[in-house]
Amino acid sequence: MPRVVAENLMDSIDFYDQRGQMAASPSLGELLKYVGDIRKDANGDETPAHRVLEMSETSIDEPRALPFVLKFNNLTYSVNVRRKLNFTSLYRDLCGRGEDRTKVLLNDISGEARDGELVAVLGASGSGKSTLIDALANRIAKGSLKGTVTLNGEQLESRLLKVISAYVMQDDLLFPMLTVEETLMFAAEFRLPRTFSKSKKKLRVQALIDQLGLRNAAKTVIGDEGHRGVSGGERRRVSIGIDIIHDPIILFLDEPTSGLDSTSAYMVVKVLQRIAQSGSIVMMSVHQPSYRLLGLLDRLLFLSRGQPVFNGSPADLPLFFSDFGNPIPDKENRTEFALDLIRELEGTPGGTKRLVEFNKAWQNMKRAHNTTAIGDETPTRGLTLKEAISAKYSKGYYKYP
Repeated sequence: MPRVVAENLMDSIDFYDQRGQMAASPSLGELLKYVGDIRKDANGDETPAHRVLEMSETSIDEPRALPFVLKFNNLTYSVNVRRKLNFTSLYRDLCGRGEDRTKVLLNDISGEARDGELVAVLGASGSGKSTLIDALANRIAKGSLKGTVTLNGEQLESRLLKVISAYVMQDDLLFPMLTVEETLMFAAEFRLPRTFSKSKKKLRVQALIDQLGLRNAAKTVIGDEGHRGVSGGERRRVSIGIDIIHDPIILFLDEPTSGLDSTSAYMVVKVLQRIAQSGSIVMMSVHQPSYRLLGLLDRLLFLSRGQPVFNGSPADLPLFFSDFGNPIPDKENRTEFALDLIRELEGTPGGTKRLVEFNKAWQNMKRAHNTTAIGDETPTRGLTLKEAISAKYSKGYYKYP
């Protein structure tokens, strides 16, 4: 029976045995108390606690891992906006009549994302798409966000989210003097368990280079303005690679195609599609995807000034806008048409209120006709979130020789 050394979250996860029998299932709260456990080493330094887990060989009778479903319900987020200082506002403050203005950035947003799917949040500048990604990734002030975020029906605590997710920023922060391979190896040294041997880390890096489509650029330096290096699209893929070195269950990205030409953007999104198809939930914000990119996306969420105006698959767009009374012309980019219409409505006195209300009614109609498509709150078959995470990682890079 092979042995695998795990740490942090993996310490608390009991893997399936050869007959597919389950050990007792601690609650998510019990699982979380292991996150961040530390011990003292010989030098007195603090280091993550380790445990040795027994793992059996893969069996055809072993239960398949359950799908992961990330759900967010009624997310609302507002901030207080400071008024510009002028004589009028100063006079009001002195008279005690000044009041802070509240701006709603997210207004009652609900949706879901499943593993294997590439989900895009779309909208014009200021629509709230990046704010939604930040909210789901737990990157905004706690207490100011209202609503619920669950994974497989269980409340997603911030400590667990940090372990099983990754967030890729819009800007690429890389060392220009390192090669692509050295950059990913550097990330592996810091982000993979310390008990992993050098050979295991190299195997993970080489597999990731192939997954990112960076084999031809592996020995090329990152470069900067003064030194020629990899292309912009390759830089972006390296940035993604750094954050998925630990094989996260959930991947959030803030406008990963920003600043890239159409070919580079397509290659980046193609990589994200492969990551999703390997068993991850991938959610990203996108400003305006091209026709080619649209073919790679599984689910779209359009926002207008913090409110959802469409939530569904790209194939649903023609029927949705046809029912709304604005059919999409033949051979026209569906997302461009939708975004143009949304901007046009935003400029009217009533704004997008009618479209927001239509979207709510349309979603309710879809649920009524097909409750299994949207209404399943959690995957059944009796596995807890902890057990689903266990199955995911028991088949991932922890199985490297």
